[in-house]
Amino acid sequence: MSSSATVLLRQQLLIDRHVQGCLLWRTALYSTACGLYFFIILIFTEWMSHPDSTFVESLFSCLDESIYWAPGLMLVVPVVAYDLLKLTNRFAGPFFRLRREMKRLVDNDSERPLSFRDGDYWVEIVDDFNTVREELMELRKLHANQGSDLREAEIRQSKLFTDDADEESESPESYAVGS
Repeated sequence: MSSSATVLLRQQLLIDRHVQGCLLWRTALYSTACGLYFFIILIFTEWMSHPDSTFVESLFSCLDESIYWAPGLMLVVPVVAYDLLKLTNRFAGPFFRLRREMKRLVDNDSERPLSFRDGDYWVEIVDDFNTVREELMELRKLHANQGSDLREAEIRQSKLFTDDADEESESPESYAVGS
C-alpha cells in the first residue's frame, strides 16, 4: 500500500448503539434460553437415569458436572459478543457513514464522494448515492450561477434606469420645462 493511500480502520466496535445493542441483547437472550434449556434437559436426564435419587440430588449432580462445561461457556460468550459486534460493523458502519454524509450534503458541506471499507455490506448503494450527490451539487452550482446572472441583470437594469433618470434631469429640455 502506498504512503499516499488513506487507510480506513475501524475505530470502534459499537457504532450504532440502538441497532447493535439490540442485536447483542437478543443474542444474550437467546443464549440464556439455550443454556437454560440445556441445563433443564441435563437435570431431567440425570433424574430419569437415577430414579432412586431425588430431584435436588440430580440438580447437585448436574452442578458438579457443570465444572467441565461452564468455564468453556464463560470463555465463548465474550468471543461470540466480540465477533457479533465486528460482524454488525459491516452493516452498521456503512449506514452510519451514509447518514453522516447525507447530513453533510444537506448542509452543503460534502467535500468528497462517499466510500465504504473493504468487506462492508451494501457497497452497491455507494454508486447510487454518489450519483445523486453529483447531480445535486451540479444543480446547486447551476442554481447559484443563474442567481448570480439574474442579480447581474438586475444591477445592469437598475443602472440603466438610474443613468436614464440622470440624463433626463441634466438635459436642457428638463431645464426649459422647469423654467
